[in-house]
Amino acid sequence: MAAHRSRDAGGPLPQKLYNGLVVPAARVALGGLVRLRPRLAREVAARRGVEFRWEAAAARTAGCRPRIWVHASSAGETLQARPLIEAIRAGRPGAAIFFSFFSTSAERLVAGWEAPDASDYLPFDWPRPVRRVVHAIAPDALVLVSAELWPNLIWTAAERGASLAQVCCRVAGGSRRLEPPLRALTRRLYRDFRAITAVSEEDAALLRQAGVPADTVAVTGDTRVDATLARLRGANPDPLPWRRDPGGGPVIVAGSTWPADEAVVLEAVARLRERFPGLVLVLAPHEPTPKALERAARRARAHGLAAERLGRLAGGDGARPAGDAAMLAVILVDRIGILHRLYDAADLAYVGGGFGGAVHNTLEPAAHGVPIAVGPNHGRPHEVEAMRQAGGLVPVRGTTELIALWQRWLSDPIARERAGRAARSFLDREAGATERTLGFLRERGLPV
Repeated sequence: MAAHRSRDAGGPLPQKLYNGLVVPAARVALGGLVRLRPRLAREVAARRGVEFRWEAAAARTAGCRPRIWVHASSAGETLQARPLIEAIRAGRPGAAIFFSFFSTSAERLVAGWEAPDASDYLPFDWPRPVRRVVHAIAPDALVLVSAELWPNLIWTAAERGASLAQVCCRVAGGSRRLEPPLRALTRRLYRDFRAITAVSEEDAALLRQAGVPADTVAVTGDTRVDATLARLRGANPDPLPWRRDPGGGPVIVAGSTWPADEAVVLEAVARLRERFPGLVLVLAPHEPTPKALERAARRARAHGLAAERLGRLAGGDGARPAGDAAMLAVILVDRIGILHRLYDAADLAYVGGGFGGAVHNTLEPAAHGVPIAVGPNHGRPHEVEAMRQAGGLVPVRGTTELIALWQRWLSDPIARERAGRAARSFLDREAGATERTLGFLRERGLPV
């Protein structure tokens, strides 16, 4: 069991300010927001009894050593955590491995996952439930993924003597935690970390500038690259409910879209179909709720585009279009978990989020060698910048630029293939991040 540390790992003043001001304000805000945001209400409901569930999981693994706790926020971070946990399990079959997550979007990704001994929600960062779970698990190592920094979790784990690490750390592109007034708290939180692995050199430089000791930081890349390539290699026996017509027109897959993305993409497709009449758009809203799907269908019809939901197209074997589906211009993806496979049918890809403030997963279309368009407010993640510089990804500011880009790629197969190879080459260069990350954690003394 991890040894207790007698000193206050977070320092008395930061803890008093955080737990005396921030936590009470957050609890009040949460009580109001659950009435307005159904997803948040689900996250609150899912945490009922979570302390008891973690205590039961800890009891089931009482004799297992070392005790390794990995935490991620949502679906994207869970994809980063997955190859790490799989590798830790392979190397330490007798370890107790716990995986916690924050968002409901991660829950579906851990169903049936056998590598961790337990997977469940992280309690909200209130002192009492966090202390209770940390004391039950008694981690020898706590590994936080990407941008996760929960003060009470960090302070309590450090106080008990756990070795702390953060992996796949991203702070480039305007992270507020490195700016006043959060900069001082961030520096204090990182004080007890043994290892921080950064996605890029820019991330590492910013961490060092913020006061993180240089020997604590190493650039090891993004483990999502390994997860994406592994999923691409893995055989999936289930047929897709739609497949492209071998003699049909070009296919564009727009994934993880929001209304602002859909406004631009659907207008662009409507105008491009004047020149490419067989063009098909496969549109996957980030949250494919009935409301979101109906909204997208109405917008498609307003542009004169026939649209239908993917679930209504499946034939008897689950792979053929039904009825007059071949005449459709827009196919609306009404389920989760298959977008990465649909990119295999694409000639071009659009990844949503860039008209909001942060683009979603660009690695999946890149893995299939598909050239990518994104919105202008993409947040400058490392992979987007690298693929943009290589010519495999292009940001667009609106419909006019998107039409020009897609028209060029659709009219010039050589240019399209060259851009697709440029996108794919990023993954080939960055592969191996899992091994590099675990290697550095072990160098720094973490029992992983």
